[in-house]
Amino acid sequence: MTRDVLLSRYPEERPLDEDLGSWWVMHIKPNCEKKIASYFLSRNISYYLPLYKRRTRVGGLKRIREVEVPLFSGYICFALDREKHVLLYDTQKFVRIIKVEDQSAFVGELDAVAKAIASGEELIVKPGLVPGKRVRILSGPLEGIEGVIKRGRTERQFALSVQMFNQSVIVTLDSSTQLELI
Repeated sequence: MTRDVLLSRYPEERPLDEDLGSWWVMHIKPNCEKKIASYFLSRNISYYLPLYKRRTRVGGLKRIREVEVPLFSGYICFALDREKHVLLYDTQKFVRIIKVEDQSAFVGELDAVAKAIASGEELIVKPGLVPGKRVRILSGPLEGIEGVIKRGRTERQFALSVQMFNQSVIVTLDSSTQLELI
């Protein structure tokens, strides 16, 4: 594995719910998300770091460059038994470890976020939980995901809330996307 390639999920093929019951969230120091992911990888610790491609303009607004960045800045999710947390203390890059109380809801939220990232749609992360009507998407690449619909002036925005981070991921929906009120 080259230094440039960083897995968003390790082990890649393992579904998130396979580690149910042992998920934790690590609040880490600024700009250390990828370093901690590499640290986990080197110690065979299961983790999930949602990464997405953000477009930035460089060179006097002439070129657009895509950069892979963490979706939730300052956090990484990992699965490890409490007794093995001693393995984490030789890194000085984290602030604290947060216990995930509702494991199944947390994994469900992370699965929805992973599906949103895989859809390739542009994502916007907003602090806090977005108010609106609860819906389920019935068609398109996000089919089956539940969240909150919010209408903008010209577009429909769909918000996926991740309560553990107190943040929402906003996706702009196509006008042909079918929704069902919950």
